[in-house]
Amino acid sequence: MKKLWNSIRHLLEYSGAVVVFWTIRHLPYRGVRLLAKACTGVLWLLPGYRRLILGNLRAALPELPETEVRRIGRASAWNLFFNLLEFFWIDGRPKRIRRCYVLPPAVESRLREIAAAGERIIFVNPHLGSWEASGLMAPYYAGIRMVAVAKPVRNPYVNRLLNGGSREKTPGLRIIFSRGAMRESLRALREGLGVGTLIDQNTRVRDGGVFIRFFGIPAPSSLAPATLMNYCRQHRIPARIVYGTSVRLADGRIHAFMEELPRPFAEYPDEAAVIQELMSISERYIRNYPEQYLWMYRRFQYIPPDCPPELRKRYPYYAREPEAKFFRRPARRG
Repeated sequence: MKKLWNSIRHLLEYSGAVVVFWTIRHLPYRGVRLLAKACTGVLWLLPGYRRLILGNLRAALPELPETEVRRIGRASAWNLFFNLLEFFWIDGRPKRIRRCYVLPPAVESRLREIAAAGERIIFVNPHLGSWEASGLMAPYYAGIRMVAVAKPVRNPYVNRLLNGGSREKTPGLRIIFSRGAMRESLRALREGLGVGTLIDQNTRVRDGGVFIRFFGIPAPSSLAPATLMNYCRQHRIPARIVYGTSVRLADGRIHAFMEELPRPFAEYPDEAAVIQELMSISERYIRNYPEQYLWMYRRFQYIPPDCPPELRKRYPYYAREPEAKFFRRPARRG
């Protein structure tokens, strides 16, 4: 009976999602902007989300006056909704991709140069601007064959709808899911594909995370990009890490930026140092475009046990010390 009810619920959710998708795809572009504005207004009335956004901003940018914190917070909420709705509106339509997303000639040329040399690209992307656009532009404009890691939706029908649109319709782009992502990423690298990763997520230490300074606050981050690069070096697979992000500029369109590590990968003492370098690059971009960062996420959720008292004060209201299972897997009984 439970299985039957779940199937019915999934179909009902899927039907609702299809209606929403169809409506967004047939709106004029101005209508997408207005819908994003309306969604932002509703979200800002919800005290829990508003408190989370403002708490993160106060922790990361304590030097800002409260009026600026609130302005940036509301703008970041609008950015989240608009980018998501715009991505649905585009949904694999080439004319709309070219209207909304810009890959500068210098970036496209450099990506093609790396690919022509036979090097796999390990893309590192933050939750800044439109990270969905970042995953589309390299394959669409520069012909980079790659896989991108996505978090699956529990509803299988909605999951197919979300991950089978612009993502899978883009030639050269394949979606892999977070469960088993490392194994699939290694396979992709062996096959000659690039790999796209999101760097600013709360990865547990037991799952390959490490505490890295982010806006001066230790926060767990994934070692995956550095681990993948080390794998390539050990197996003599030509590869390089590329930091990429896509932000909305004054012309209203999303523009891509890229940077490479300032020194060769082999010169870093360990994988954590590489991730710290990448997070420092990310912080620089976020400081330039704070209105476009995803502040609606518990990024500073975990406080390392050895954190000094003066630094603990900087953490937001929701932060806590992680339990032992954050660092190691519980022993199996029997």
